[in-house]
Amino acid sequence: MSRAHPIGSLLRGESGDLDQLLLTLYESIDADEPWSEFLELLCARTGASAATLVLRQPARGDRGMLFDVNTRRAVVEVYRTQVFADDPFLDLGEGTACNILDRVSREAFLRSRYYNELLKLDDVCDILALNVTFGSTYQGSLKLARRNPEESFGAPEKALLNRLYPHIKLAMESYERAHREALESNAYVHAIDQLAFGVIILNERRHVIRINETAAGMLRDGSLLRIEGNELRAVAAQHQGDLSHALQAVYETARSDGRGARALKLAPSGGTGTNALHLLLKPITPSTGGEGAGVAIFVSVDNLQRNVSIEPFARLYGISRAEVALVAALLDGASITEAASTLGISENTARAQLRSVFGKTGTHRQPELTRLVLTSLAIIA
Repeated sequence: MSRAHPIGSLLRGESGDLDQLLLTLYESIDADEPWSEFLELLCARTGASAATLVLRQPARGDRGMLFDVNTRRAVVEVYRTQVFADDPFLDLGEGTACNILDRVSREAFLRSRYYNELLKLDDVCDILALNVTFGSTYQGSLKLARRNPEESFGAPEKALLNRLYPHIKLAMESYERAHREALESNAYVHAIDQLAFGVIILNERRHVIRINETAAGMLRDGSLLRIEGNELRAVAAQHQGDLSHALQAVYETARSDGRGARALKLAPSGGTGTNALHLLLKPITPSTGGEGAGVAIFVSVDNLQRNVSIEPFARLYGISRAEVALVAALLDGASITEAASTLGISENTARAQLRSVFGKTGTHRQPELTRLVLTSLAIIA
């Protein structure tokens, strides 16, 4: 049964199938199960039994990054953990779809380790492959497989993959870029959540897109600042005017030279006991220029309490529980005498513990120890 006619119609644009295939390709990048819907549809269009898309080739100690549909798990695990030197597609050039029998005779193929220890696990006896270089240095591939086919992949299926090639390349680049940005974003989010001051990030529409845990705590009582919908607003009318004016100035700066900052203080009225908020507004400009710029607002309060957990620091330097309690008291502003009294130990014991901490951390004075705790990488552990 020939499959050439339906694929030929697809390539000639006689139906909406090609448009649907391309739309599914680009939509699948952001799907909950990336690439799966596209691979399923591609299998249906080409009569393939299974499909595998590789974005990072497996290597020793690296399971790679691959996506597959209708493939037996055993085959995927073997492919991830073993190297097949007789894989006919290892040196396949980029951008031209190729059948496995274009690369090796059927007799040699059936004798190969690649077939007997990998493909045979899934009853695969025909493969169509397309290698794709993307992101300037990454080598990816798309492979379609058939089990017990009535006919091998031929010219129509090759033509379809060749037609899809530039779109697959672009989709791979987009996915890789989004994946990299997500990793970077997660690292930044984790880091800013450990800061002792608040961070609020606004996009170009002045909508709040990120607020760290410290800022959320500062805004919780809603007496000076609050978030309404997705907008940051000051509670008092005069403060809202000041905030709007400061934001406008910073956004204008972002659109021009991208430098400059504005400071703003929101003080409570009537002696409510609420701490004043100190705001520093700085522009955030994208690498492409001022268009789409945002604003980062850094917030601190009067009498800001220590907001740094020293447990990770203690684990890093091997500091005991008793020593942690002493260091915590000193960070909160207590003198060595006051810390000893609070902890119920003698001043001599407190000083001995402090000397022990000095020795473990390579510090010599209390200010030096405090600076190390507050700037150590352990605070983001």
